[in-house]
Amino acid sequence: MVNGIDVFGLALLDYFEGNKNACLTVHAQGTASYEIPVAVFFRPADQLAIDQLALSHCTGRVLDIGAGTGIHSLYLQNQGLEITALDVSAHACQILSKSGISNVVEGDVFDVIFPYRYNTWLLLGRSIGAVGNLDQLTNFFCMAKQWLVDEGNILLNSTNGENRAPKVRTLVFEYRGQSGMPLEWLDIDQESLTELAFESDFQTKILHVEDDGNYLAQVTKNNSV
Repeated sequence: MVNGIDVFGLALLDYFEGNKNACLTVHAQGTASYEIPVAVFFRPADQLAIDQLALSHCTGRVLDIGAGTGIHSLYLQNQGLEITALDVSAHACQILSKSGISNVVEGDVFDVIFPYRYNTWLLLGRSIGAVGNLDQLTNFFCMAKQWLVDEGNILLNSTNGENRAPKVRTLVFEYRGQSGMPLEWLDIDQESLTELAFESDFQTKILHVEDDGNYLAQVTKNNSV
């Protein structure tokens, strides 16, 4: 097995380079495996209602965390915002650079030293789940305190799930016979997110909730924290 995120990134790069039938297999603990057409990650940036709303709330310097194919970064860059596209996958970063995004950083948000603070952190596609568990989400908010300006915002989406409680799943990505190492993935409901954010001196506003429980949150850093 290899790095799980690199397997995901390999599927993205394969599609980008011409394999429009590329399909990623996800093995999820406790449920049947399922496939995701890679084309979904190259959709128009504002196609989904949650994405459209999130993009409309981005201001100033924006850090797109888990930028993937760069659809949101490129959209915001074309709107005149100053974008940093961050992804841990080297394959994804190739796509980001080739797509014309000016500032691409390969790395983990927990490890990167940024040259300045941001007005907005953006995490779409439920990519907040990559933190893995609640302890790491608390650590994520600690990082956000350091790298967001006063009253800076985190725009993220996750899901309330069936039980409206946090859930950690184990995922394995597979593509073209390669399987990645198992990854912990966190789904966090809006009430738990609000409580945990408050404990870290952030205020949460739920901007949108869909029928299936998928929601968009704006998490704002308290002034002078």
